[in-house]
Formats: sequence, structure tokens, C-alpha cells
Amino acid sequence: MNHPLFSSLKQKSQTFRFENYKSRQQRLLKVLNWINANQALIVEALKKDFNKPPFETIISEVRPVVSEITYIVKNLKKWMSDQKVKTPSSLLGHSSRIRYENKGVILVISPWNYPFQLAIAPLIAALSAGNTVVIKPSELTPRTSDLIKKLCEDCFMSDEVKVELGGKEKTEELLSYDFDHVFFTGSTQVGRIVAKSCAERLIPLTLELGGKSPTIVDETADLEEAAQKIFWGKFLNRAQTCIAPDYLIVHESIHHELLSKLNKLSSENKKSNKAHIINSKHHERIQKMCSTNEDLNVNPLCIVEIENIKHPLMQEEIFGPALPIIKYKNIQELVKIIPHYEKPLSLYIFSKNKQHIDFVLNSFSSGGAGINSVLLHFANHHLPFGGVGQSGYGKYHGHFGFLEMSHHRAIIQQHYFSFMHQVVMPPYNRNKYKFLKFLKFLS
Repeated sequence: MNHPLFSSLKQKSQTFRFENYKSRQQRLLKVLNWINANQALIVEALKKDFNKPPFETIISEVRPVVSEITYIVKNLKKWMSDQKVKTPSSLLGHSSRIRYENKGVILVISPWNYPFQLAIAPLIAALSAGNTVVIKPSELTPRTSDLIKKLCEDCFMSDEVKVELGGKEKTEELLSYDFDHVFFTGSTQVGRIVAKSCAERLIPLTLELGGKSPTIVDETADLEEAAQKIFWGKFLNRAQTCIAPDYLIVHESIHHELLSKLNKLSSENKKSNKAHIINSKHHERIQKMCSTNEDLNVNPLCIVEIENIKHPLMQEEIFGPALPIIKYKNIQELVKIIPHYEKPLSLYIFSKNKQHIDFVLNSFSSGGAGINSVLLHFANHHLPFGGVGQSGYGKYHGHFGFLEMSHHRAIIQQHYFSFMHQVVMPPYNRNKYKFLKFLKFLS
């Protein structure tokens, strides 16, 4: 991307400051109509990139975006309206409001694991807030990246939305530009590099990262339901999901039964159509952690019973179809395991015991949490999605994405009692101190 094009994106973002909600809705609807007309191409691209089953593509890549656009279009007029807020009595004669303005040009750096959804959802948030956008999709999913480029070229002028293809060098080049906001989804390691680059020029940043998301199953849980949901959480996208259950902490009394159910599900789904691990490098990495030579693109789930957190599977986020299982005797033992790791993007507990649930929620922080549920908090656009601590910062989805990509401008306006400013003007005489006492500013 050359400097003139970046300048044109900046200039166009200035004109967007004067538009009404209908203009933004029309841009969002262009994306919606394109997706509806080209769903088969999206399915085909993801199938070619890493054998993602069409069913998974529809439920995890296409429908979340379609739902998000529909929801935002319906509510955008209300969100864009100035929000009136209270004014303290000491500012008598004034009114106050928050005006939601665009930030300017947004850079979206998207990952390979959900290459369509995690590029287009931030785009939708940025467009809803009236910004122009540059998308840098992942080079590891080239067919989907090409399709994202086609979508944006079909729907937008080059000074509205631009897609830049390439690898690490392209990302480094883009980060040298003075964007008004950067939205990054990916690994913590790369997130640190992006954060450092943005910090040097004080560019605001949204980081959507990951971490080792624990899943707790206590002795009161419905084991059939828990097994099915945990298995699905690791089967979907081959567990290449930032909020997938990373490791299991299971009460010793139900450990054997749950393990049996998980193994049965894995065996039954061995021939099921499933996504592949993205490349041989990641496949070998997970094999090494599991100490196995089996083909993890065939075996749905590699379950490993471990004794402590020193096991190789417990040293980093797995991001693949391996599931370490640790036994515990009482709920207090969780304090010795979960805080050993940085705050995760998600935390899950399967239990019917309210005290256990409250203990887990109160004791351990996470970006989001599921109670007798996995992954689904991501699918509710009424909930904010994002991390905490090392799992990221900033929130999006629905109204939260609009707010994340908007500048919240404080406006105060005087209507009457114009003499009030004389009170604060020098000289500060005795009468003015008496007035402070009248206002109870002085004790």
C-alpha cells in the first residue's frame, strides 16, 4: 500500500464524519448481500485452505457474520445518536452529552483459524462506527484471503476498504503507517510485537489473543452432556479456536466415567468429516507435546492423562485436538492449578453445585466464561467478547464493537446563566470564597 492510497483512506474517513446512519447501513448491507450471494465460494475456499467441513463453515464463519450485520443494521440509528448524560449542579446552565464519532482509518490484522469470520466481523464493527478500513488477512489461508479481497473490491471503493495480502513483511509495512486504531487477532507472541509497534506511536489497539482456557468438571455434573460439549469444543475446527477448552480438570470420583465417554465419542467420530490442522509445522508441534506419531487429522481427539502441570501439554496453549486431563480431590485444589497460567480468554465449568460455580467465578479471572456450556458466549452479540490481561484487551461484537471502534467525544453546552463563568475568573476575592462555601465546596 502506497502513501497516496493511505492518504485517500484518511480523507475519505473525514467525509464519513458528516454522514447519517443510512449511509453506514448501506455499506453493511453490501457485505451482507455479497455473503448471501457467494456462500458457496466461502465454503469452497475454506475447504481448500484446510479441509473445513461445509457445515462448520456455515455455523462458525458465515452465520455469525450474517447475524452480526443484521443486528447492527437494526440498531445503528440508536447507537449513533448522541447520548445525553447528567450535568452536576455546579455546572448549572449547561447540558452534557456523548457524541460517537469515527476514529479514522482502522487496520484489521486477522488470523488463519477462522479466516473469514475474524476478518469480516471486525470490518463490520469498524464500518458501523464510520471508519475506513485496511484488512491484512492471513497468508496461511490464501484462498480465503483472496476471497476477502474480492468481497471488498466488489463492495467498496479503494479509499473505503482495502485488502493487503502478504506475509510478515507486509504486516510490518502496514504497522509503519499512522492508523487511528489497530485490531489484531492472533497469538500472544505476535500480539506483543503489534502492541509494541502501536505503543511507540500511541495508536489505540484491540488485542484478541488466547491462552490456556481451563474446563472444570465436578462430581455433580451431567457427564453425558459435559462429554458431548467438551468433545465438540475440541472437534470444531480441530480445536484451532482461541476459546476451545484447553485442558480438563476433573473430580477424581467421575474421572474414569468421563474419560470413557470422551474416548467413545472420539472413536465414533474417527471417520467424520473434519477440518485439518493448518499445516505440518503445527501438526508436528502437537504430536511432540502428546508424545505420539499418530495422524491427528484422522484421530478426532488425543486424550492424555497427566499428573501435574509440568507435562509438555501444559506449557503453552495447545491450539489443536489434544486434551490433557488432570484429576482433583476437592475444589480448593484448583487454586494450585489455574493461577499458574496467565488469565485465559475463556473458562468453563460443568456443575450443578452453585457454591462450586460461584467459587470458580470468584476465584479465577477470564475474558469470558461458560457454565455447563462451551464456546457459545462468543455467539451472543449481546455479550462483549474479549480477553483480560495476557489474553487481550478491548471488546467487540454487537454494540460493543461499535463502541470499540468509535471515539466517545464529550460535549458540554451552555444554555443559560452565562454569568457563571465570572465566578471562576480571577481575581479570587473574599466574595468568591464565600460563594464556594455556599456551594459547599469548602468544609
